[in-house]
Amino acid sequence: MKLTALELAAVVFGELVGDKDIVLSGVNDLALAKKSEIAFLEDLRYFSDALKTEAGVIFVAADMDLSEFKNKNIIKVANPRYAYSIVLSIIEKEKLCSIEKSVHVSASISDNAKIGKDAYVGQNVVVEAGSDIGDGAMIFPNVYIGRDVKIGNNCLIYPNVVIREGAVIGDRVIIHPGAVIGGDGFGFVSVEGKMHKISQIGRVEIGDDVEIGANVAIDRAVVNATKIGNGTKIDNLVQIAHNVEIGQNCIIVAQVGISGSTSLGNNVIVGGQTGLVGHIKIGNNVMIAAQSGISGNLEDGQQVGGNPMTSLKQSIKMRALMRRLPEIYNDLKKIKKEMGL
Repeated sequence: MKLTALELAAVVFGELVGDKDIVLSGVNDLALAKKSEIAFLEDLRYFSDALKTEAGVIFVAADMDLSEFKNKNIIKVANPRYAYSIVLSIIEKEKLCSIEKSVHVSASISDNAKIGKDAYVGQNVVVEAGSDIGDGAMIFPNVYIGRDVKIGNNCLIYPNVVIREGAVIGDRVIIHPGAVIGGDGFGFVSVEGKMHKISQIGRVEIGDDVEIGANVAIDRAVVNATKIGNGTKIDNLVQIAHNVEIGQNCIIVAQVGISGSTSLGNNVIVGGQTGLVGHIKIGNNVMIAAQSGISGNLEDGQQVGGNPMTSLKQSIKMRALMRRLPEIYNDLKKIKKEMGL
């Protein structure tokens, strides 16, 4: 990437204050940035770093007072972090574009599979019969794609991902290393004290613009489909069980476990290390705090936390009170002693 400050301002829809001709070729943190690099200031705790930085350009909020920024090149934007992310995307795309769009000789592609134009298929990739990989998709080394899988356009499938038979994946989906899409759901029935497997013959359906973190497991449905809606982002080490349905633009943070046949609405945020029992319904715009245990339905817009689950405000009070339990216990012992109990 090489952009002048003036060109950069146009790319991020910002207003430049400073040298329009300085050339930027990279990004860095405020404390480490050099003259050719871009940094951003969002959190005012780092204001002193911004005053001392050598960065060629700093993204700041449009309403920020610039009087203390002596001899700094500033681009005022609506959202500094978003502007920074635009630049990061440009750099990432340049790196991806440097990869030759071809099918490696070591890849095993069924004669009955389809590979779209301008696709990249890396070393030791396996694509089984009936599968269809879209235009511009990038399938990195050691990926396994089972029978009758549909992968949309411009997807990024990173190394060691497994996508089992029948999965449907939309456009511009990113799947990070080690994820397993369409493994068997955890289904068994006990007969006379012995566990018998319930075959999982459904599929997984993933919408457009979804991102799936490293080592995520999304199980195939018993029948029909486990579904992930458009725009949803799933962090590393998440378990999504069979027949779960997740709506659009949800955020599922690391180490969440969602049990079978539970449904989440749109714009749901689930904090890390939260567990949801099966067969419940979570409404739209729900926020669940980290390390919560969700055992029942939640209506639209609820904010909850804790285990047992309660309102988020009450959960925060309870967690704060727990820190004082030793003190409260000692006070209680004194009171009981004074009362002769």
